[in-house]
Amino acid sequence: MPHQGLRWEGFNTEINTTEDKSSWTVEEMTDWEIQPSCVVISNETQCSQDLTITIYKTPDRVSMSTGDDIMTEGSTYELHCDVVNVAPVQNLIVKWYKGETLMHNETFTDPIKTPVNKTSILQITPDRSDDGVQYRCEAELELGAAGHQPPPTVTSEPIQHHCIDECTLLQFNPQQVIVKYGSSVSVDCSTNITHNGMGWEASEGSVSMTKTQNLITWRVPSLTRWDILPQCYISTNMTNCVSLLPVLIYKTPDTVSMSTGDNIMTEGSTYELHCDVVNVAPVQNLIVKWYKGETLMHNETFTDPIKTPVNKTSILQITPDRSDDGVQYRCEAELELGAEGPQPPPTVTSEPLNITVYSIDECTLLQFNPQQVVVKYGSSVSVDCSTNITHNGIGWEASEGSVSMTKTQNLITWRVPSLTRWDILPQCYISTNMTNCVSLLPVLIYKTPDTVSIRKEVDKMTERYTYNLQCDVVNVAPVQYLIVKWYKGETLMHNETFTDPIKTPVNKTSILQITPDRSDDGVQYRCEAELELGAEGPQPPPTVTSERLNITVQSLLHFNPQRVVVKYGSSVSVDCSTHVAHSGIGWEASVGSVPMKRNQNLITWRVANLTRWDITAMCYMNYDRKQLENPLPVTVYKTPDRVSINTADHTGPMTEGFTYNLQCDVVNVAPVQNLTVKWYKGETLMHNETFTDPIKTPVNKTSILQITPDRSDDGVQYRCEAELELGAEGPQPPPAVTSEHINITVYYKPHIVFCYDWAPKIHSTLSSYPTSYFLISANPLPSISWSRGSSSLNASTFLDKYDSGEYKITASNKQGESSCIINITVEYPPGLNCTESFQIKEKTLFKPPCSVDGAPKPDISLYKNGKQIPFPYYPSRNESALYNLNASNTYGSVHHPLQIDILYAPVFDPMNEKIEVEADRNITLNCSSSGNPEPQVWWSFKNKNISTGGRYVSINIQKATSSNSGEYICSATNRVGHSRKIVSVEIKENISSSPSFKLYIYIFLFVLIMIIILCLYMLRKRKSTGEYQIQTDHELKPLSKGGLE
Repeated sequence: MPHQGLRWEGFNTEINTTEDKSSWTVEEMTDWEIQPSCVVISNETQCSQDLTITIYKTPDRVSMSTGDDIMTEGSTYELHCDVVNVAPVQNLIVKWYKGETLMHNETFTDPIKTPVNKTSILQITPDRSDDGVQYRCEAELELGAAGHQPPPTVTSEPIQHHCIDECTLLQFNPQQVIVKYGSSVSVDCSTNITHNGMGWEASEGSVSMTKTQNLITWRVPSLTRWDILPQCYISTNMTNCVSLLPVLIYKTPDTVSMSTGDNIMTEGSTYELHCDVVNVAPVQNLIVKWYKGETLMHNETFTDPIKTPVNKTSILQITPDRSDDGVQYRCEAELELGAEGPQPPPTVTSEPLNITVYSIDECTLLQFNPQQVVVKYGSSVSVDCSTNITHNGIGWEASEGSVSMTKTQNLITWRVPSLTRWDILPQCYISTNMTNCVSLLPVLIYKTPDTVSIRKEVDKMTERYTYNLQCDVVNVAPVQYLIVKWYKGETLMHNETFTDPIKTPVNKTSILQITPDRSDDGVQYRCEAELELGAEGPQPPPTVTSERLNITVQSLLHFNPQRVVVKYGSSVSVDCSTHVAHSGIGWEASVGSVPMKRNQNLITWRVANLTRWDITAMCYMNYDRKQLENPLPVTVYKTPDRVSINTADHTGPMTEGFTYNLQCDVVNVAPVQNLTVKWYKGETLMHNETFTDPIKTPVNKTSILQITPDRSDDGVQYRCEAELELGAEGPQPPPAVTSEHINITVYYKPHIVFCYDWAPKIHSTLSSYPTSYFLISANPLPSISWSRGSSSLNASTFLDKYDSGEYKITASNKQGESSCIINITVEYPPGLNCTESFQIKEKTLFKPPCSVDGAPKPDISLYKNGKQIPFPYYPSRNESALYNLNASNTYGSVHHPLQIDILYAPVFDPMNEKIEVEADRNITLNCSSSGNPEPQVWWSFKNKNISTGGRYVSINIQKATSSNSGEYICSATNRVGHSRKIVSVEIKENISSSPSFKLYIYIFLFVLIMIIILCLYMLRKRKSTGEYQIQTDHELKPLSKGGLE
C-alpha cells in the first residue's frame, strides 16, 4: 500500500525506510524485555503491529533430591526436582517418571521473562513393589510450533529408593512411647523365632546385633533428640526386616501469655486477643483453649507436622459491648497426647487479662489541643488532652506513645518523637463515677514522594498526532490528598486527583494526552506531585517536581539547514522540502520570496546580500485542504567594531584588599542576546557575562568585573573577549574579538617570607646582614630597621663579642610593616686564660685548667715536645712535664705553656718482707717510698709508732730477743693516698748458751755411762753361766760345755 514511511521501533536503534519492506536483524539477542514494533505512516495516520518474540534459555542444571534414602511402605515422602536458571518459566513443563512411566506434569504461570530457578515436588506413598524403583524428572521448554522441535529438554540423574516391609516377627513392649523431653525411656523388642541376629538402631541408645538373645532393650536415660527414630531389626534365613517404634516426644510450653494491642476498648469495635505459647512440642498435639470467665469460648488446634519446639500464637477476635467491661479472658495450652499420654493432659494457663470497655458515645468531657494533627511520617508529634471535671483516671491509648492512666492530673500529653505507624489511632480516655468514655484524635500522616518522574512514548513526535505523557509518583501517602499538576513551560495544563482511601504509601501514575504542533518543538513539560492537606497541613503544600521533559516535534516541512546563522551582508541559501503529496509549496519572506510550486517537493530561498536585521522567512505548503507553515529560524550577526578594557573610575596603582572595577566596552555588536563577554586573568577565565536583550540590531554593551586584588596580583594582566555564541549552526569556533591587555600594579604591606639566624664576624654591622638570609615581599620597596628588646638600633653600629642575642628586623612601607626575630651570634678569635702549672692525679681525665673564649667555640689541643696528645688524656705518673695548650677556631689560634705535675700515691721500694735472726744479734729494718708529693714514712710495731722520717726511714734493734719478734709495719702517706708494708721478724735462741742445751749434754753423758756399766755387767755375767742337770739325790753335776750338772 502507498505510505510515507515504514520503520521498526521498540529497541535502541530505529530502522527507517520508504520502501515496502523493512528488515530487523539482531546478531546476538541479550535483551529479555525487547518488544519490536513495526510502524507505518500513511496519510497522516500511524499504525503499528507488535512482533511476538519469545527468548528462551535451557536450564543450567536439573537435579533430584529427597531427605529419605530408605522409605517405609505406607508412609508419604517428597521428591524434589530443582531446575536452575531457565527462561521463560511459563513455557516450562516438569515431567516426572517412575521407570519409563510418566507419573505427573507440572506447569508454571509466572509471567517473568528472565531466567529463574524452579522446584517441582512429587509426593509418593511407596509399597513393597517399589523397592529399587528409579525416579527421574525432565525440564522441557514447550515453545509452540514456531519453537525448536523436539522441545529442548534437560533430564536429571535417576534416584533409587528402597522400601522396608512391615516386620511381624518382632513385638514391642510397650507398643508405643510417649515421653517428656529430657526424661528416660526403655522399650523391649522380642521375637519367638530362631534368628541370625537382632538389634536396635537409633540416634541414641543403639544396641548392637546379638544372636544369643530373643529380647533386647532400648534405653536412653535422658532423651534429647527430637528426630529419634528407634528401629528394631532382625535377620533370619528367610528374610531381613525392621520395625519402627512409634515415639512421641513432648515438651510443655515455657510460658503462655496473653496480650492485646488495645488496653482500652470501645464498644462495637473488633479487637484481637493474642495467646502466645512459647517453646512447645509437638505442635500438632497442641490445643489452645479460650475462656471468658469460666466459659469456654473457642478451641484452636494446629496441623504443623514439625516435631521440635516452636512458638505459636492463637488469635481470638472479640467485639465487646458495655456489659463486657471488667471481664477476664484467659487461654490454656493443652497437649492432648492420647490414652497412652499423661492424664490429665499437661496444661499451662496464662495470667487472666482484664478488659475495660468504653462507651462510644461522643465524649464531651475531653478536649484536644490541637484538635487534629497533620504530621509528616517519621516526624515528632505532641497533643494535649484535658478535662475540667473531677475524675477517677485519664490516659492515652495508642500503638505508639501510650500514657498510663493518672488520677492526679487534668492534662496529659501524647508524644511520639518519630511517628512511623500508619495505622496510629490515639485515643484519650476518662473514667468517672458516672461513665467511661473515649475520644479519638484525628491524625493524618503524610509522606512526600520519593521520586516524581516524567516520560514520553516516543523520542520524536509528529505534529497533529496524539501522544501520552506519563508522570510516575513513587511512594506517596495518603493518595486521596494527592494532586498531580501538569505544566507546559510555566503554564498549568491539567490537574488530576485520586480517591483511593488507602493510608499507606503507594505508587501512582497520571497520564496527559497531547497533540503537539511545530510550535511545541523543544517545549518542556513537567509534572508536580502536591499534597493538599488542608488548613492544618504545611503551607505551602509539600510539592515534589519532576525533571523537565523536552519534546521534539517533527514537521512535514523540513529545512536544510534547519536554521540559518549568517553574517550581516553575507549570502544565504536554504532548501525547504516535504515527503508527502501536496497541492503547492513556496517561500514567504521579507526578502527573497519564492512563488508556490505544485510539481516540486523542494524549493530554495536565496538572498545574495542579507542586510535586513528583522528578516523573516517562512516555508508554506497546502496539504489536506490546509496551509501548513514552518517559519525558518534566521540569526543575522555582526562582530564588534572594537573591544576595549580600562580601570573605570581609578588611575594608578591599586591597594591590596580594596575593590576596583574593570570595564569592558563592546562597540556595535549584534544580536546582543548571543553575546558573551569573557574576563581573563592571565590565561585563567574569571567570569562570563551574558545578555538577555531581545534587540536584533547592533548595540554597544559594557561589562563590569569587580576585583579585590592581593599581592599575588601585582603585575597581572587582565583582558576581555566579546564572543558571539551562535549555536551549532554558527561559525566554529565562535567569532570573538579580544581587548588589549591591561597590567595592574598592586601596593601591599611588607611580608617577611623568611629570615635566617646570622653569625657575623666581630666588628660587622647590622647593615651587612646578607640579603640571601631573608626574603621580603612588599610594594613599594620597604625600609629596614633593627631593634633589640625595646631598643632601636643603628644598622651601622659595630657588633662586638658581647652583642650576641635575639634581634628583630622590621620591614615597613606606607601600607604597613612586618617583623621577624633572628638570633645573631657574633664570632671572634679564641682566647685562653690559664695558670702556669697544673697538678692532676695519675690516670684521671685531663681537663684544661683554663677558661676558653671564642666563637665559634674553639677546638682545644695539647702538645708535649711538639707532639699532639690525643684526647681523652689520662696521664701516668712519669708524664710530668712542660706542655703546650692550643685553642683554635675559624678566626685563628692561641697557645699557652702549661707545667703539668702528675700526682700519685706512695709506692714502696723493694724490701725483705721476712727476717729471721738469732737472739742477741743486731737488726736493721730499712723502708723507702716514692710518691708525688713526697710521702711521709714511719715504722710502727704493736700499734705504736717507733720511728718517723722522710721518704727513707730505718730502725735498729740491738741484741734482739724474742720480745722483738712480730710484724713491723712501714707506712707511707701523701695527699694523694696512703700505703703500708708489713715485715715479719723472727728471733731464734742461741743453743750453746741455752740452759736447756746444757741439760741435754748432762743427760747424754749420763745415758752413755749407764750403757757402758750395763755392757760390763753383761759381759761378766756371761762368763759365769752354763747348763746344769738336777738329780734325785740332789747332787749337782756339771754338764759338758763347762756347766754344772
